[in-house]
Amino acid sequence: MSLLAELRRRNVLRVAAAYVALSWLLIQVVETLFPVFGLSDAAIRAVVIVLAIGFVPAVIVAWAFELTPGGFVRDSEVDRGSAAVQASTKRLDRTVMVALALAVGYFAFDKFMLDPARDEAIAEAAREEGRTEAAQAARDAGPPVLAVLPFTAVTDTDDSVFFAAGVHDDLLTKLAQLPSMLVISRTSVLEYKDTEQNIREIGAALGADAILEGGVQSAGDRIRINAQLVDAKTDENLWAQTFDRELTAESIFDVQDDIARAIAEALHVELAAPAAESLIPTSNMAAYRAFHEAMNIRDTVHGGRRTDEYRDLLRKAVDLDPGFHRAWALLVGSYAYSSLNDEDPKFVAMAEATLEEFRAIAPDSVDYLVAQTYHTYYILRDYGLALQLIDRALQSMPSDTHLIYMRSWIQRRQGDYAGRLETLRLARQLEPGNPQWTGEIINDLSLTHRYDEALAEIEAVEQPSRHLRTRKLWLAYRDHRDLQQVLRDTETLAREMPPETAASEISFARVVARDFPGALELLQSMPDDSVSLTWGFSEKRSLLLIIYRLLGDDESVAELVARTRAEFAELGTMEEMMDKFSVLSLALLAAVEGDTEETVRLARAWDQGIGRDLAERAVHWNLVCRTLGIGGAAQAAVDCIRDGLENPSSVFPFLETDLPFYDPIRDEPVFVELVAELAEQ
Repeated sequence: MSLLAELRRRNVLRVAAAYVALSWLLIQVVETLFPVFGLSDAAIRAVVIVLAIGFVPAVIVAWAFELTPGGFVRDSEVDRGSAAVQASTKRLDRTVMVALALAVGYFAFDKFMLDPARDEAIAEAAREEGRTEAAQAARDAGPPVLAVLPFTAVTDTDDSVFFAAGVHDDLLTKLAQLPSMLVISRTSVLEYKDTEQNIREIGAALGADAILEGGVQSAGDRIRINAQLVDAKTDENLWAQTFDRELTAESIFDVQDDIARAIAEALHVELAAPAAESLIPTSNMAAYRAFHEAMNIRDTVHGGRRTDEYRDLLRKAVDLDPGFHRAWALLVGSYAYSSLNDEDPKFVAMAEATLEEFRAIAPDSVDYLVAQTYHTYYILRDYGLALQLIDRALQSMPSDTHLIYMRSWIQRRQGDYAGRLETLRLARQLEPGNPQWTGEIINDLSLTHRYDEALAEIEAVEQPSRHLRTRKLWLAYRDHRDLQQVLRDTETLAREMPPETAASEISFARVVARDFPGALELLQSMPDDSVSLTWGFSEKRSLLLIIYRLLGDDESVAELVARTRAEFAELGTMEEMMDKFSVLSLALLAAVEGDTEETVRLARAWDQGIGRDLAERAVHWNLVCRTLGIGGAAQAAVDCIRDGLENPSSVFPFLETDLPFYDPIRDEPVFVELVAELAEQ
C-alpha cells in the first residue's frame, strides 16, 4: 500500500485539512478581536506560532490513533470495516466540510465586504496625511506665514482700547507690504481676541508659522506698546520688546516700523524698500482717529463702505492731512463702489474728482494704484487694465486681502476661472476663518465642471452652511438620478435649516420633479414680491409662467403675461427695458407665449449684451438654455447646452437635459441625439 493510500486510510489527510481550515479561521478572528481589547501584535504572533507547532502533534496523533465511540484507540487495534469506525470517518468528513465552508465564507465576507471598507479607510487616512503633508510642505517651501493677534488694551480706557485696535490694524497694513512673508487677515485673527487657546492651537488653526501678540496702554501724553513674537510650532519666544513713547502719530508709526524690522529679522526675511524706510501714513492725530473710526464702520457695519458716515470720516482724514494716501484711496473706492449698477450716477463724478485730487498729490504712490484700480474696475469696466493695476499694487502689498479679493472679481469678469481659483486659495490661506472663500472655490469648481473636486471641498467642511448643503444636494443627483429624491432632500433641508426663501426653493424643486399641482399650491400661498432687479419680476411670477406653459394652460399664460407687460410698460419703453432689466425676463415672456423666433432673438441679444462680463454669462447660462427649451427652440437650446458644457457655466451635464424645461422639445431629433450623447459620456 502506498504512503498516500495509508494516509487516507488512517484519516491523516482529513485531520490535516480540518486543522488547517480551523486554524486559519481562528487566526482571522484573533486578528480582528485582539486589537479591540488592546492586545499587541505579539499576542497574535504567539497564537499563530502555537497553532503552527500544534500541527505536527495533530498529524502524529491522527496517524497513530483513531477516534471511536470508546475514545482514542491505536490504529493497529481498529476494525476499519466496523460500523462505528465508518460513522466516525463520516463525522470527520462533515467536520472538514463545515470547517472549509466556514473558511471560504469568511474569506468571501472579508474580500468583498471588509476589504473595500478597510481600503477606503486606509486611502482616506493616506489622503488626509497627504493633505497635511502637502499643506506643511507648501508652508515650508513658501514664505513664512505670520498671524498678528488683536492687541489688548492694558488699561480699560477709551484711548487704550482705541489705540490697541488702531495699532493692530496699522501693523497688519504695514506687514502686508512685506513680499517675503504672508500675513493672516484681520478678520481671521479677530476671533482669537481674549482666547484661551494656546499659541500652538492658534497657529495650527490659522496655518501660521509665527504669532505676534501685544498690548497697548495710553496715559496722558504717553503710550506704551509691548509686543512679542512666538514660534507657532514650538511655542518658543523669538523676540519681545516694550516701547515707551510720547503719544503722537509719528511715535506710533515709528514703533510699528521697529516691530516690522524685528519680525523680519526673527523670521529671516528681507524688508521691501517701502517697508524698510519709515513710512508714516499721517502725522495728524485727528486724521489718524478719523481714519480708524472709518475702518471700524467698514469692518462692523453691513454695507459700511457705502455709507455717508464712512465717506465723511475719510474726507475728514484727507482734509486734516492731504498726505494721508491710504485714506484717499479708500475714499475713491467708496465713491466708485457706490456707483456700481448706476445706483447713483453722481458718485461717478465724485469718484473721478477725488481721483484727480489724489493724482495731484501722490501719482507715484502704491495707494494711487489702488485708487486707479477701483475707478477702472467699478466705473470704466476695463478689466484688463484693472488687473494690471492691481497686480502692480499687490507687488507692494501681497497680503492685502481686500486687493486679493478684488483681483478674484476681475478674473471672474474676464472668465479666468483657473487663475481665480489660485487667487481664492491664496485668500483662504490668508483668511482661513472666512468661509466665503471655500464657498466661492466650490462655486467656481462647479462652474468649470470639476464636480468631484467641488464635492471633496464640501466634504472637508466640518459644518457646511445651508448653501453648501444645497450644492451637495444637486451634485448628489449624479449618482441617484432621481428628481423625486431632489425634492425630498430639498424639503428635508428646508425643515432642518429653514431660510426665508424656503417656499420658493421647494416650489422650484417641485417644478423640477414635475409636481406641478404641488408647486402651484405652494406658490399661491406666497406673496407676489416686488419687482426684482435681476429678473424684472418675482420668483413666484417666473415659476407660475413656466408651470402654466408646461401644463398647456394658455389662458393663464396670456393673463399673467399681459399683466407683466403692463407693469413693464409703466417702467419705460422696450428699449429702456432692455437696458434696465435682464433681457432674459423678456425672453421668458416670449417663451411661455410660444413665440420661438422672438425667444431666440432675445436670447441672442442677451448673449451679445453680456460683452466683456463673462461672469454674468457663466452664472446665468443655464437660464438661457432653459428659456430656449420652454420656448420650443430645439436647435438653439441644444447649441446652448453644448456651448455651456465646453465653457465655464452653470450647465450641469448630468442634470440639465433631465429637467422639465426641455419637455416642449424632448421628442425633437436634435435633442434626443444630445441626450443619447450625454448618456454615453
